Amino acid sequence: MQRVPESVDIAVIGAGPAGCSAALPAARAGLRVLIIEREKAADVGRKVCGNAVGIEGLAPVAHQVTPPGGAEVAARLESGTLYMRDEKTGVRLPAPGVVLNRLVFGQRLLADAVSAGANFVDSCSCVGWSDREATRIRLRFNDGSESDLAARIVIDASGFRSVLARNGGTTHDDPVARTEVAVAYREIVSLTNPVDERTGGFVVFAAPGAEQGYAWVFPMGGRLANVGIGTTLASVTGSLREAYGVFVAGRPELRGAERVSGGAGMVPVRRPLASLVGDGFMAVGDAGCQTSPLHGGGIVPAILAGVKAGEQAVRAISNGGTSAETLWEYGTQFMTTIGAAYAAQDALKKLIYSLSNNDLEFLCTQIAQSERLIHAIQRGSFLPGVSEALRRLAAFTRKPRLAARIISTGKAMASVRHHYEAYPGSPSGLESWMGREEFLRRSLSRP
Repeated sequence: MQRVPESVDIAVIGAGPAGCSAALPAARAGLRVLIIEREKAADVGRKVCGNAVGIEGLAPVAHQVTPPGGAEVAARLESGTLYMRDEKTGVRLPAPGVVLNRLVFGQRLLADAVSAGANFVDSCSCVGWSDREATRIRLRFNDGSESDLAARIVIDASGFRSVLARNGGTTHDDPVARTEVAVAYREIVSLTNPVDERTGGFVVFAAPGAEQGYAWVFPMGGRLANVGIGTTLASVTGSLREAYGVFVAGRPELRGAERVSGGAGMVPVRRPLASLVGDGFMAVGDAGCQTSPLHGGGIVPAILAGVKAGEQAVRAISNGGTSAETLWEYGTQFMTTIGAAYAAQDALKKLIYSLSNNDLEFLCTQIAQSERLIHAIQRGSFLPGVSEALRRLAAFTRKPRLAARIISTGKAMASVRHHYEAYPGSPSGLESWMGREEFLRRSLSRP
């Protein structure tokens, strides 16, 4: 068993992007920080995902986290293509960003946190609270030995299956349903002909075997590509690996692909947890359901949330308090910005996944061509403005029912977004806010 102190100022559970980003500001402030990771140190950064990120989104936290560069970047993207189910039409979308070498990037984030003064222990899992009131957690090492750790604040970055957030960590219980979890199978492959590093990435929405999700191909530099398929846990009807094989076999550009590595993973695809904090507790990254409901992307929001949580923890301890009240500002900052956009995107999913192939194709060709509209959807809106709305909706005169549903969905998204932008500034306002949130969700679930 590795040596673990009896107590620390900040215990960070998980050494992914969220956990390392939370540890950085706390360690730099001179606090006693311990990062606890269930995997071995050499495996920090290995995770099944598409690895594509828009690094411009990291600008607000560049003072803490250096954006990826050098060997951390496998490919740089300028745009990508979106296909619907039958792939009759592809729409080129502006998608400036990078495809990460996730292992290299993850190792660097951990090294930065350790260099800042954080301590690190690997091959160790948090199995639950040993004393919630005293903010004591129970640790179990891979050799079976166990130990208790007391912390002034626990920052949970252990993933959406967190045993802490689900067992009294936050001020409100918000369980994650099977319909709100995406499961994916992904391989890194070597291709006969390389994918264009700037414009060759593409996504196939509602691909066969992933009717409630999508398949993707992203360049990884040279002949390497990141290829995967994912859908919600509740909608899986067979083997995702077999569905992946069908997808690969049906694409000429993937013929002859040789598997380099592969694996499966899961992420939450829903609105953020209603409460991200509790007394001496903060949830970040997947543990707080801080991923896009539309595509499951969570690296950038995890880093943003991690930094904000770490900075809030420093302020709270500096002011002598670690209650939910003193940590609440972190949750408010996230919910009124990224959280508002993601909650609105969650409302948009109901429309998208209920459309026929023809309506999806029509929607793709008539609306998704608007760069401004894509940016609006990313922010949690649906129609970017009155003039743009009128111009686009004019094409829907022969599809009045679809037009009506689009308008209704746009209004619903606006209502949800505005509600999250009015997230309470203290725990005392959460109950009434949750009442309104429940009403909005029930309204959206009606046919």
